[in-house]
Amino acid sequence: MTGRNRPDPALVKGWCPGALRPMETGDGFLVRVRLTAGILPAAIAGELSDLSRRFGNELIDYSQRGNLQLRGVSIENIHPLQEVLAELGLLDHDAAAEAVRNIVASPLSGLDPEAAIDGRALCAALETRLTEDASLHALPGKFGFVVDEGGRLALDDVAVDVRLAGLKTPEGARVLIQVATAPGHYQSIAVVPVEDVPDRAADLARAVIALRVGLADAPRRMPEILARVGLPALFEAAGFGEIMAEVTPLLPRACGAEAVLGDHTHDPAAFIGVGAPFGRFTADQMALLGELAAERAAGELRLTPWRVVLIPGVKPEKMPRIRPWIASARYVFAPDDPRLAVVSCAGASGCRSATVEARADGETLAPHARRLAKSGVTLHVSGCQKGCAHPGPALVTLTGRDGAYDLVRNGRAWDEPWMTGLTLDEAVAALTDLAPL
Repeated sequence: MTGRNRPDPALVKGWCPGALRPMETGDGFLVRVRLTAGILPAAIAGELSDLSRRFGNELIDYSQRGNLQLRGVSIENIHPLQEVLAELGLLDHDAAAEAVRNIVASPLSGLDPEAAIDGRALCAALETRLTEDASLHALPGKFGFVVDEGGRLALDDVAVDVRLAGLKTPEGARVLIQVATAPGHYQSIAVVPVEDVPDRAADLARAVIALRVGLADAPRRMPEILARVGLPALFEAAGFGEIMAEVTPLLPRACGAEAVLGDHTHDPAAFIGVGAPFGRFTADQMALLGELAAERAAGELRLTPWRVVLIPGVKPEKMPRIRPWIASARYVFAPDDPRLAVVSCAGASGCRSATVEARADGETLAPHARRLAKSGVTLHVSGCQKGCAHPGPALVTLTGRDGAYDLVRNGRAWDEPWMTGLTLDEAVAALTDLAPL
C-alpha cells in the first residue's frame, strides 16, 4: 500500500476550536470548553447540559484531549452562550490564551495514593504560565503537553509534544521532561524539581516558537520540528545543555478506556468509569452524570483522553442503585463493549466535509469490528479523507467518499485503499471476511 504523509490539503480547513473561537460545522457552530486538569464539578456538568439545550442541539462531543464540545450552536446564540460561560468561569480572557491551554492531565490527579506528584497543582501552574505569558501565545494550536502524575494510570497512549511525568526519587518528587521525536517515541531531556517545571516548559515553548521562524511551511508538532532542525538545536534554543542519558522508564501501568471503564469502587482511588458512545453524550446523559456525582459520589467528574468520564468517590454499596441508571442511559460501561472497537467522526449530519453518516454507521459496524481483535480500537470510520477522529493508522479504516466507503488496511483515512466504493452492507461483509477464523 502506498501511503501519503497527510490528507489532501484542500480538505484541511478550520482550526482547533474554543469557546472564544467557535468553528462552523455541518450542524452549526462547535464551541469547545477546556477544563483545568480535566476536573468538572457536578454542578458545571448540569450547567453545560442546560446550555446545550438552550443554545445548541443537545449534543455534547467528548474530544480525545478530554474537552467537551457543545454542538449545533447558531451564530445568534454564540454571544449569549459565551456570556453564560464567562459567568461560570469557563471563558478565557482572550482567544490566544485559550488556544495554548492544551494540557492533558492524569484523570485521578490529586486522588491517587500511588502518584508521585499532584497533577492538579502542576496543571494549574503550567496553565497560568502559558496563558499569562503573551510571548508563548505563538505556539501552534495543536501543540500539547501531558502531565502524568506517575500513579496507577499511564498516559503513554496520548499523542502530545511534551511529556511531564512524576517520579519518586530518593531526593523527593521530581518531574521527567520528555519531547516527542516521532509518534509514540519520546526523548528524555531533564529531571527537575516540580516547582521548576513551568519555567522549563516555557523555555521549551519559546524554543519551539523561535525554531519555527524561517522554516518553510512552518511545522506545528514537535516531531516535525525536530525532523527539520534536529535535537541539538532544540536543546540549545531551550537552554537544556547536553542531551541527557535515558532515564529508567516507569514500570508498565494501565491505560486506555478498558482500564478505567466499569466499577472500580474497591480500588484505593475509588471511582466508576462511564464512556461516551462514539465520543458523544446527549444533554440528558451529561446531566445524569452530574446528578450521580452530586448525589452519590464526591461531587465532581474527571475527564480522560479515552472518552471515559470517571466519577470518583462512589462507595461500593451504592452501585446496585447506580447500575440501572447507567444501563438505561446506554453509556459504555463494560470493558468488552463492542462500541470501544470503533472510532468515528461526526459524519455528514455534523460536518460539511463528510459524505457518509460515519457515527451512525459505526454503531452498525461495531460488533463486526470487535471480531477483528479482542481489545483496542480496530476500526476507524471517517466521513472524509481528513481522518480527524483518528489521525494515526488503524487495523481497518473506512473512508467516506461520494456517499460510499473506501477500505484501508493498516493505514489512515488518506492512505491508498484496498477496496473502494463499498455500501454499508458491503463494508460489513468485508469486516466479516477480515476477521480471524
